[in-house]
Amino acid sequence: MPEIQKRPIEQYLDVASISEAGTSERYQRASSPHTVFTWWARRPFSTAADLISASLDPTKTAEESKVLDPFVGGATFPLAGTRLGVKMYGMENNELAYFTAKALLDFSRSAGRQLRHLLMLEGRKVLDQLKSETGDLYPSRNADNIICYFWSRSATCTSCGNEMPLQKRPWLSKKAGKQRAIVQHPDFDTKSFDIHVVESTSDAVTDHSVWIGRNSLRCLFCGHEYDRKQTAELVRTASTDKLTAVAKLDKRKHFLPATNPHEHITDAVAERMIKEDCAALGLQLPDVKIPAWSGITNPTVYGHDTITSLFTERQLAVTTRLCRILSERQKTWEEKYGEPQAKAIAAFLSGLIDQLADWNSRLCMWISQNEQVGRGLSGPGMPMLWDFVEIDPLLRGPANLYGKLERIAAGVDQIPMPADHEERITRGDSRSMAYPDAFFDAIVTDPPYYDNLYYSILADCIYSFKRMALIGSFPEIFSEPRTDSTRELTAAPRRQGSPTEAWTYFSTGMAQVLREARRVIKRDGVITVCYAHSSISGWSSLIAAYVRAGLKITQLWPMTIERTHRPRSMKSAAINTSLVLVARPHEAASAMSLTQDAPSTDALIKAALDRAAAFDWPDDVAATLAFVSAIEARLSQFTDEMLSQQDSVNAACREIADRIYESIPEFSFSSR
Repeated sequence: MPEIQKRPIEQYLDVASISEAGTSERYQRASSPHTVFTWWARRPFSTAADLISASLDPTKTAEESKVLDPFVGGATFPLAGTRLGVKMYGMENNELAYFTAKALLDFSRSAGRQLRHLLMLEGRKVLDQLKSETGDLYPSRNADNIICYFWSRSATCTSCGNEMPLQKRPWLSKKAGKQRAIVQHPDFDTKSFDIHVVESTSDAVTDHSVWIGRNSLRCLFCGHEYDRKQTAELVRTASTDKLTAVAKLDKRKHFLPATNPHEHITDAVAERMIKEDCAALGLQLPDVKIPAWSGITNPTVYGHDTITSLFTERQLAVTTRLCRILSERQKTWEEKYGEPQAKAIAAFLSGLIDQLADWNSRLCMWISQNEQVGRGLSGPGMPMLWDFVEIDPLLRGPANLYGKLERIAAGVDQIPMPADHEERITRGDSRSMAYPDAFFDAIVTDPPYYDNLYYSILADCIYSFKRMALIGSFPEIFSEPRTDSTRELTAAPRRQGSPTEAWTYFSTGMAQVLREARRVIKRDGVITVCYAHSSISGWSSLIAAYVRAGLKITQLWPMTIERTHRPRSMKSAAINTSLVLVARPHEAASAMSLTQDAPSTDALIKAALDRAAAFDWPDDVAATLAFVSAIEARLSQFTDEMLSQQDSVNAACREIADRIYESIPEFSFSSR
């Protein structure tokens, strides 16, 4: 039997250069396939490509190599590997992520390099039609070029019956020399509020707020106070959206108070359009409940407990009309281009739906520092906004659809399109893989980060609308009204019953995935995993899974690729929980003499400090490396039953963490 050789990633990885390139990529706009569809926690393509390349057998060409990503997500690793010439395979549970990956890797090849041209040609027709048919929704579109509408929640006092504006974010612009803010001034004679857009050079705006705490209110007219529970009940039963200001585009933005808000409100028109479009599509608006998880899905506390309740009537109307246009045009595209290209056009233009769901809802805040719209679905959960911005998506303002179309087309240009047409993305659960034994040269992936993000909750906000447009062309993907959260491998105490059950669910699930990875990997293959977490449980659950799966971690590399105001150096303290873990089946590691008697924690701390010093990494990086190595060493002495118990595993991990802290005070994890 031939001797097993180390892979490049087990010997050296230029993490500083990789981190710098990854951080730089996050600042680029419209230059990668990431701009086509919405997904969360995606690694930069440059990082994915470097990790895949370093995980391959250097004696083979890329074209001879087969690599699996068992958690495809936004398809970063399959796309990066395909660009290298590697035969990339992928599995994905979530319906929206599966559709995204299929579009980027499989549907795109049916249209070839002319896809960008077809998308711009047909996409402009779609948007021009949408603009023409939504004119009644935006009465000030043509005359005044109103690009943004600023809303605040407003309640009615149950004691005196007067208004209580719930505004918390008054700023419209904080640009130098252009500071503008919305001020709602109480008139104690008329018991009402006058709205003004004021200039201010101060970082604070004098405002008459009804808020007397984070979640408590006091009526300015009668003095009646509401505690946290009473505030939630008041908002659920006696509040509404109040239009406070608009933005007009004339070379630059002009902010104007909404002195006559009824001139801009078109709910009756929106309701009629929604009814017509649902009838034409043969579907109803998505009736998808949002799980009521306080602290994660905060809008549900205040009555926004369905997907549709996260949108105004006008936002729903423009989205459903877009869905109808896309649905009806698919027959024309099929007659004109043939079925494969028609499906590709429909799939990629559905990225416009992602844009509306993500950038035009009650979850979207106005960013006054640069006068732009913030994403509503950025995760990890859903915020409750008391002030939100609505856009006219068909004018050339922030987050408009014409700009999104250009980004979709630019992103498509970066999609690798190999000559072969083998479909390698499959929908399924990685805890049970359909691949034969010893099939892959490497497995490289970016799994869910324990409890950092609840994908299905966010995905439903896009999937449920996309379904309205695409169920006719892709019934096998969009048959159900929402994504299936029961298969999601995340630690969700509210879903699994308790924090302990959530830990067990995640750790056991990851052990099943890693056992399957061990089965389908070749004898000399490696399993490379990117993982980040800030808690003891987030790490203990993963390392316990490695041990239960019979894997040996053969190398660890620190890495940082967060998007910040400036690229972080490798000396940043923020890196202490972001690692690349390289592992092999225990028998392969033994054959390579990579296993040994479990060293002491003190020995591992010293080794990690020496290694960090050699690479000029800070001590907190050394602490993280020592922590993971020491956990693995300690847990390798546990029985399988002990490894399945959070209390025993976490107790050992806390003991190790305390010992490391004594030597390296910079080291810390959250307690959860």
